Amino acid sequence: MSIAEILPSVISLPHADKFRLVQLLLEQLAKEDGIALQSPPDPQPFNPRQFFGVAHSSRQEVDAYLADMREGWQ
Repeated sequence: MSIAEILPSVISLPHADKFRLVQLLLEQLAKEDGIALQSPPDPQPFNPRQFFGVAHSSRQEVDAYLADMREGWQ
């Protein structure tokens, strides 16, 4: 099968399937060339406590800055 025969089918694929196709092709090429692939590290589980108060502290800093600026105008 030639690229010209495959290309119309590939063009009609959704983006996610195109990315998966590229991934599969790269894995196949690496296997044929004897290249060991590294699997991506497992993602850290989401911990919302890590982000609690992050936006609040910057808001407090902005409010303090604005309050200081207002005092200078009075």
